[in-house]
Amino acid sequence: MNDGDGLQLEGLRRRNAGAVLRAVRTRGPLARSEIALAVGLSPTAVTKITAELLRAGFIAEVHEPAPAAREPGRPRVPVELDRTRHRFVGVHIGPRRITAGLVDLAGEVVALRARAHGAATRPGPVAARARRLVDEVLAHDGAGPGRILGYGACVGGWVVPETGVVREFPGLGWRDVALRDGLRVDGLPEPAVDSTVRSLALAEARGGAAQGVDDVLYVLVGDAIGCAHVLHGRIARGRRSAAGTIDHLIGTARPDRLRSVAGDAAVIAAAQEHHLVPGGAHIEDLVAVARGDTPHAGAADRLLAERARGIGAAIGVLLDLFDPDVVVVGGSVLLAPEHFDGLVAAARERTALPHDGTPVLPAALAGPVSLVRGAAAPVLDACYADPLAAVAGRLP
Repeated sequence: MNDGDGLQLEGLRRRNAGAVLRAVRTRGPLARSEIALAVGLSPTAVTKITAELLRAGFIAEVHEPAPAAREPGRPRVPVELDRTRHRFVGVHIGPRRITAGLVDLAGEVVALRARAHGAATRPGPVAARARRLVDEVLAHDGAGPGRILGYGACVGGWVVPETGVVREFPGLGWRDVALRDGLRVDGLPEPAVDSTVRSLALAEARGGAAQGVDDVLYVLVGDAIGCAHVLHGRIARGRRSAAGTIDHLIGTARPDRLRSVAGDAAVIAAAQEHHLVPGGAHIEDLVAVARGDTPHAGAADRLLAERARGIGAAIGVLLDLFDPDVVVVGGSVLLAPEHFDGLVAAARERTALPHDGTPVLPAALAGPVSLVRGAAAPVLDACYADPLAAVAGRLP
């Protein structure tokens, strides 16, 4: 066997290990014979792979026999994810705060910390604050650096994952910030940095509202409005890694740019113009007014309803452009879920596609937990693609 054959066999072995681990994640606990049927490998091959994954701490045996295994002969001992050993760091940097946490192998958050920026929003102080939060969550969970298989971070705006550079983040006024360098922590893997909308899209496709779907459009509503496309199970980033911003989409509910009618700041500015909320208010304050017992409640609720319909009209345009299997909507528009049906109706009115076509769903992941899961999603995904490389410290 020449070197080329050896490399091919090694690559096949690693891909098969990933297939086995993904099967256990999505369908486990599973007996080895069930894994073999699920992934199309021989029982002998699955036995070898599961032995490696057991040694590496990715799976563990379930010592209670599965019901189907209670029959004469050698008992079939199922395996499941080992959620106790390995951890992944996730850091989200938003316009108002930093959120950091740890997720386990199932993608569940096991430690979480958040801190507001305050007045210090320059890249250096923000990165230093993020590193301190990472130290805090590691201490809280008791996870030493040797248990961390991946370190992911996400931030709004235009991010180039290959270099870890934030080309532009209007939320903090950043341009050309080497964020990956600033987030490095001694003893931890190299941080993998991507945009928030793309990271959250991947998290929803792997463990949220679009789990198991290959063609997903994810729309994130906040101060900025973003859209990410998971195509054939992979994030589409574009030639310059600039894909993901639809702030300037025109021709939606009104002939204005989308951000100027439906972004958080635009909605709050309209509410302040009508004296519904005070200066310094955020979108959560407007939702509270809409749900309160004051003369302003009706006007506040109408603003939120109009915003939802504006987002829905934009989604109608995106449906025509991409024709995805499913659309998932996340972000602050879900703070008023009573208007989600209006959003969907506006999307149906705008699209030329059949009204019984693509589902438009609210995101399953919400709040600070979703930000950590999103930030960690790319490195967790890379681990499931090649777990043997992950345990050797060679994640891309």
